Amino acid sequence: MDRKKLKFFKRLLEDEKDKLLGRIKFINENGLAMSMKVSTGELSMYDNNSGDLGSELFERSKDFALREDAVLVIKAIDGALDKIKDGTYGECDICGKDILLERLEAVPYTTVCFDCRVVAEQAPNLSVRPAEEDVIDDIYRQGHRKGIESTGYSMEDTWEDLSRY
Repeated sequence: MDRKKLKFFKRLLEDEKDKLLGRIKFINENGLAMSMKVSTGELSMYDNNSGDLGSELFERSKDFALREDAVLVIKAIDGALDKIKDGTYGECDICGKDILLERLEAVPYTTVCFDCRVVAEQAPNLSVRPAEEDVIDDIYRQGHRKGIESTGYSMEDTWEDLSRY
């Protein structure tokens, strides 16, 4: 990528970062910096309709989500600015091919080309397992570890309890 285009994208990324920092500042100053009681102006929450409180809670959680999204995009922008310094901006992290200029103009902080993004989105994420499996593994495997004495509920205990049925 030539210097003129790199300068254009650097300015685009910096402008986007400034806009997001302003958004974070606005969100923090106009809602999240104060407690929910102070932001609603209510002396007591007991006499309010639960629907009103639900709306307030929804708006507050939306502000948290918007702020967190802005923080994540700023991190991606910082990564893209680092790539400009390294001379690797515009190259796909997965396949190494050049990312189309149209894609970079739409999402200047992207690190993958369109084709690799489509493949990544269609591939099932098999590494994400339910949190309950961690607990189950701890419960049932604890008694079978070497060097650990356990009086926990083991697989044999489960079989003894269920075999009578």
